[in-house]
Amino acid sequence: MTPSATPSATPSAAQPAAKPTPQMGAITGCVTYRPGDGAPIEIPRGPVEVILAPDSATLSWDAGDGVAGLTAIPKIQFDDYLGKGLITLGTSGATGR
Repeated sequence: MTPSATPSATPSAAQPAAKPTPQMGAITGCVTYRPGDGAPIEIPRGPVEVILAPDSATLSWDAGDGVAGLTAIPKIQFDDYLGKGLITLGTSGATGR
């Protein structure tokens, strides 16, 4: 008698990870990022697209003149900005500028 093939529990690593969903939000205060060892750079107030990962947040925005701004910041820093109201989520980002 041969053993029957029964499906075994496979680790979730076998399944492709779900792609994070971008969220729209707004920069409403002084939000900065540090490129490498450089000085902090302020992200302009206005609309921002946010993609969250377990350890980071990727932010993208219109930097003007057809240039896109893009950075990743630690999730703890993102959560701090969110808690202080410097970044809001679920908004169009219209500032009336």
